[in-house]
Order: sequence, then C-alpha cells, then structure tokens
Amino acid sequence: MAAKVVFLHGIGDGDPQAGWLDGLNRGLTQSGHDPLDPSETLAPRYSSILFTDGINAKPPPTTYRVKDDTAARLAFARRQARIERTLGLKATPAGPGVHVVPEGAFNATQKLLIGHVSLSNLGQVRRYVRNEGLRGAVLRFLLDQDYGDEIVLIGHSLGSVIAIDLLDHLPERVHVRRFITIGSPAGTPSLHQGSERLLKRFPYARVDDWSNFFNPTDIVTGGRGLATTFPAAQDFVVDIGAREHLASKHLGHPAVAGLVAEIVRPSKGLVLARSGIAVRLTDAQASILLLLHYGHAVARHIKNQEAAARYAGALCLRQDQIVAEIEELATIGQQPLASELHQLVDGVLPPVPHRWELHEAVSELVVLALTNAVDPYEVDVDRAPMRALPDVAIAMGLSPDVGIKVVRAVEEVQKSLNRRGGVPWGRVLTAAAGVALLAAGPIGLIAAAPATAAGAAAITGGLAALGPGGMVGGLALLGGLAGTGAAIAATAVAGGGEGDRPALDLRTFMLRVTVEHARKLLDLPTDANLWYQLADVETQVSAQINRLTAFSDVKSTRLIALQEVKDSLERLMQFVIDNGLAPRAVTAGDKDLAHSEAGTAAKALG
Repeated sequence: MAAKVVFLHGIGDGDPQAGWLDGLNRGLTQSGHDPLDPSETLAPRYSSILFTDGINAKPPPTTYRVKDDTAARLAFARRQARIERTLGLKATPAGPGVHVVPEGAFNATQKLLIGHVSLSNLGQVRRYVRNEGLRGAVLRFLLDQDYGDEIVLIGHSLGSVIAIDLLDHLPERVHVRRFITIGSPAGTPSLHQGSERLLKRFPYARVDDWSNFFNPTDIVTGGRGLATTFPAAQDFVVDIGAREHLASKHLGHPAVAGLVAEIVRPSKGLVLARSGIAVRLTDAQASILLLLHYGHAVARHIKNQEAAARYAGALCLRQDQIVAEIEELATIGQQPLASELHQLVDGVLPPVPHRWELHEAVSELVVLALTNAVDPYEVDVDRAPMRALPDVAIAMGLSPDVGIKVVRAVEEVQKSLNRRGGVPWGRVLTAAAGVALLAAGPIGLIAAAPATAAGAAAITGGLAALGPGGMVGGLALLGGLAGTGAAIAATAVAGGGEGDRPALDLRTFMLRVTVEHARKLLDLPTDANLWYQLADVETQVSAQINRLTAFSDVKSTRLIALQEVKDSLERLMQFVIDNGLAPRAVTAGDKDLAHSEAGTAAKALG
C-alpha cells in the first residue's frame, strides 16, 4: 500500500476546503502525475483545541528509543544529499526580502507578532508553544489518528512546529518516508522562549529525510530556514510570490510536489541504455575508479570503528554523486558509457583498469596519498592512507612494493618540510581529488550539461573535480607548466594582484619533488630540471621579499607568508640535492666549492 499523505495545517480554521490538496494536485498534474484522491490523505483539524480555554493534557511519551542510530544517521545524510542533487535549489535567498533584516531586529519583530498581535490568528501559535497542557492535548489528538505504516508528513506554518513535535511520539510502527515543512517559523528563537520543548534527538531511524521550503519574502519565516535550530533539516528557497505564505502555493511548486510524487507516485527506476559498441574508459573516468578504490582501501585500514563508519558514509556520498553525473552523461548528454560505468551505476565497483605504465602509476599514487577522497568531510584516519597505497598498487596491476616506496617518498619529503619553519605540510596538502589540478582547470566528464537539466546545476564535485588526462594525467600538465620557468598560476600564497608578482602553488612543487623521489627509489628516470625550476621560483620569491622589506612592517602578513614559502622551497631544494635528484652541474659545483674551502683552511692551518 502506498504511503499516506498526512497534512498538518497552520493557523486559522484548519483549511476545511482542503485548499492545500488542491495546490498539491495542481503541482502533481503539472508534473505529469495523477492527482491524489482524498482517501490517500489524512488532514486532521485541531483548530478547535487551540481556541478552547482550559484544555490540559499530559504530553505523550517519547516512542523513539533507539540506543545507537549512527548507521541510520549516515544513511539519512546520504538521502539528504540525493534530494539536494535532485532539486538543484539554492538555500540562500536571492533578491530583496525580509531576510535582509538583521537577526536581532527580525527576531524582535517576529516576537512582537507572535506574542502581542492577533494578526491572522497568530495567537494560536503563542498558545501552542507556551502552553504545555494545550500542546499535550494537540499531540494526543493527533496520535489517535490512523496513519497506517508509512506516511509523507507535511507541516505548514504552525503545523510544521506541531509536526516536529510529533516525530518522536509517533507509534513505533509508523515510518515517515518523507518529512516536508513549508512556511515554518520553527527556526525563530523567540518562538521557543519559555519552553523546554524542542526536538531533543532527531529520529533518524524513523524519518527518511527532511526538506524545509521557505519563501524569502514570507514574514512568518523571515526568509530564513530551520537548519540553524534543527541540524537534520535541509533548507530550500522557493519563490512563490511576494510575502506569500499559503500552503497551496508552497505545495503547488514543482520542487515540493515532485518530492511528494517520488513517494506516492513512484516511477520506474532509471534504466540506462546499453550500446552494443565497446566504449573505452577515458583517462578521467579511469582515475575516478582509481580514486574510489583508494577511498575503499583507506576505509578498510581505519582502526577506529566510529571514524571508519563516518568515512565510509562520506565515501558513499562521493560515489552517489559520481553515479548521478554518469546518469546525467547518459540521459542528457546522450553519450554511450563504458561497461565499467554501467557497473558503477548498478552499485558494483568495477576493477581498476591496468592502463598505467609504472612511471605514470607513481604520479597517480603520490596524488592519491595526499588526497582526501571524501572532501569536504574531514575524518581523522591516522595512517590509513599510507597503509592503503600497497592495496591500490595491486589493484593497478603492480607490485605492492611500488606502493611501499611511494609511501616512503611521501614520508621523507614530509619530514624534510616539517622541520621548524616553512609551510606546514598537513595544512597545505588538504585538498580534494585532483589537488594538483587547480591550475589545469575543472574539466569533468560532462562538458556542458543543459542549464535546464534537472539537478545538473547541483553537480559540482565528483567527476567535475578532475582535470584533463585524469586525476594526475593533469600532474604531467602541471609539470610542463612548471618547466617553463614561471611560477604556477593558481592560489596566490602571498596575495595581492600585481601582474609581476608570481602566484605560487607550493603544493605543486611538493608533489613534483615527491613524485621524482619515488621514481628514484623505483630506479625510474627522473627530471633533472626540477632543481632549476625550484631555484627559479625561489629567486622570484626572494626578489619579492627584498622589494617589500624596504617599506613594509616587519610583521607584515605578506612578508611572513613569503618567507614561509621561501623556507619551504629551500628545504625542497636541499632535499633534491641530498637525494640525488639535482643535476650533476649543481652537485659537482658543491663538491668543488667544498674542496676549495678545505684547501683554503689547510693552507691557513699550515
């Protein structure tokens, strides 16, 4: 049996003409769905209770008693992310509205409305939130209704406050397939003054998701969402007209009606067409699979179980987003997919293709070792990324020794930079997949999805985080940029906008030194020009320092940043020399100088 739509009305007479259902059905039919029959809905009217003096009832008991709902919370977050991708709506109001009023001033205005003005029966809101006995009576009345086993719960205005209260009191057999609040004032601090009743613990195992829709010019909501007060809520802005607050207007919006239709009018799952033509993975797509394998390997090596669960949950979000882009590519871009991508859509992580030569694999592994595969989430994984590299090397068809030597290279370069001074390694190298591709530009799998495509605007990560040639095929591109002798044009460590000031991406040079060191450990050819490139940038940074020192304060933040960069570059240059990565001309010059100084000292002693 399909889930029943339960609507909790706002202030007033309880909407006896079911205008809310007319609005929802309008939105459903405009989206190509059959309208709801009243028998598929439940809209209890409790306005008479709110108007009656002397009603007093003990609040109902809490029925949500799950001791550990960590797994349910992670699954909830994953569903919330899917909704955000699907809707493609912004949670930041655009254009003038009451949301521009400062927080303090707005709260004072709304408090005045709720506490002292009888405008549109706002006294009902005051009575509900401040009278514990009345609130208990309303909740007990609602709990006497027949909900069935599954519901879509919609709360409008005051009804949204009541719906939030109701969540952890529902019968244990009732599962909320979708929770939608519209025009809700529940995020206003003044509304809860004098009352201890806020949802203390969100019932993640009982509620599949929570979407809150608000109109930026609605005085009741103040153009603000609920996420500040209720972390489980996900806010979306809908423009339904100036100062519009009606439930029918909200429910007629295609985004709101679409969320209801997903549950009560489900369509068949998306089936991607399969071509008889053999399609080869692109470099970017192959690197995506490699990134996912690395993420799963990291998850396996996290010793703390709680951290491992959170990391795995965040990795699922990353994979979901990638699958969404693949579906966009196939359905909107009308591009045939490689069989591996079909497997990924089907929920199977396909094997990593064995397409990288050893020297290419080293670059891929170095960037993986310094990549947070679940960005923007940050989880303390200790040494799990290092332990994961041999596993990934095996997945690439290589010996685990390749991963072990890459780990050694990473740790030795890190050690050289973690001495006193310089830029802290951990602070600099905390980026998402494709950390070295910032200068290469964001080119994902989808070259240009139509602006009108549902959800296309919401896809900003996943495949789009990768650059041309795959995750670190782009590293070779950056190597070429560095090889020109100019500083890499990316994040300007020193700030400022003068055209002659080099903008430095120190991460690139850290990565390149690490890659070359790993190649040396594996007896592969190395780039002898690396030292000259480092020296060139160090010279430019020194010139900036000298130019700025004449007039700047000693503690100038720009000078301090430049000095940190210079210190790190000097350490990298010394590391290159110490580990046999510098040209013979450089090291020979050092030896000649050392011999000359020794001879001079001997003559002086003699």
